[in-house]
This record gives sequence, structure tokens and C-alpha cells, in this order.
Amino acid sequence: MNPDTNFAALDNPARYRFEWIACYACGSKDCVVDVVGEEDLTGKDGNFQYVRCSSCGLCYQNPRIHLDQIHEFYDSEYIAHRKKKNWGVLTPLYERAMSKHDRQKVKLVSRYLKPDTKSRVLDVGCAVGSFLLRMKDEFGCAISGVDFKEDLEFPRFDEIDFHNGLFYDQAALPAESFDLITMWHFLEHCYDPPRSLAQARSLLQPDGLLVVEVPRLDSRTARWFGAKLCQT
Repeated sequence: MNPDTNFAALDNPARYRFEWIACYACGSKDCVVDVVGEEDLTGKDGNFQYVRCSSCGLCYQNPRIHLDQIHEFYDSEYIAHRKKKNWGVLTPLYERAMSKHDRQKVKLVSRYLKPDTKSRVLDVGCAVGSFLLRMKDEFGCAISGVDFKEDLEFPRFDEIDFHNGLFYDQAALPAESFDLITMWHFLEHCYDPPRSLAQARSLLQPDGLLVVEVPRLDSRTARWFGAKLCQT
């Protein structure tokens, strides 16, 4: 793959600075284009390319926007941060759907762990913390969250032990202290997944549980939406 040739074919605003990276999983630089799409969720300008590693098959964004520019893609329109409250006639359906997601997460976690008042839970990429608050309400868990967004605002914020910044840079979190760490659609956004996974391992108790949710590119949804499914 010739990065200069492929990158030149992408129509992106001049303000975006991109960098070419090796595969997160195996370190290979040999890859093929998988899909090119727009950032359909918030309507940001530009085309974004996803490649598939020729060595291990991992699909990832390449080139990617520099870390210091990625914040603008997680604004008030970004669903997980829920700053946009008024969805018109769809508002009740939206709230019900988001609540259902959290209930499903709790149900999944409960298959492998019996949470109680002694359980310590960390949600990486916690956004507005709704999953954590549900874990506290249902089981009385001690809850902590990490998110790189600086201006998150949500009810009951003070009930969460919140840490701002990149997960793999969090030095204040105590080692081997969590019974459960969750990453709900966090890892595909992470700029250093191996480092984040190593951080999670160091924070888990020896018998702790790590739950990771990422998109499935072989799913029916991926086939239906194709390039429209792309997000940065």
C-alpha cells in the first residue's frame, strides 16, 4: 500500500492533520483499503479510510486524525455524551432506547459476575455514566469512570469517581482494585488499544472481569449500512 497515493484520493478539509499508523494488533504496515466513508453521525466534513491488515486481518482507521484534533468529533451531537436533549417527537423513543442499552449491559455483566455492595466497577469511556449509575442503583456497587471529554455534565455526577483524560495515562487509579472493568464501544476509538488493555489488566483484581464491546464488521448492520456505518 502506498500511503501518499491513497491519502491523496481522500477529500478532506485542510485543517485536518492525519498520520499513517501500523496495525494495532501485529505491527504490520501492510494493509488494503476496506471501506471509505463519511462521518455520518455528526455530519463533519471529510472522508475517512478504514483498512484491513494484510497480516492479521484487523480493521482500523488509517490514516487517522491526530489526537489533538479528535475532540471536535465528540461534540454535543455525539449520542453517547447526550448533551442534545431535544429530539422532537422522537425524544421518548431515544430515551427508551438508551435506557434499554444500559439494561442489556447489566444483564450481560450479570451472567459472569454477581455484583454486590462490595463490587468495584470501572467503566472506560463512561460518557454520562448511565451504566455506572444503574450498577449502583441495582447492586450498590462502588463506581468509577474514565472519559477524555472535559465538559461532561449529567445528573448525579458527584456519585461517580470520575477521572478525566486518556485511560492509559490514568496514574491515580489503584492497581488490582476493580472487580469489573467495562469498555462499551471504547476500544475502536482508542489511540493505543494494546496499552489500554494492559492498563485494564493492571487495574483488575486477580479474579476480575473485563468486558469489551466492539463493532462486528461481519454483522447484518454492517452489510446494510456499509460506508455509512463509519465513525472516527
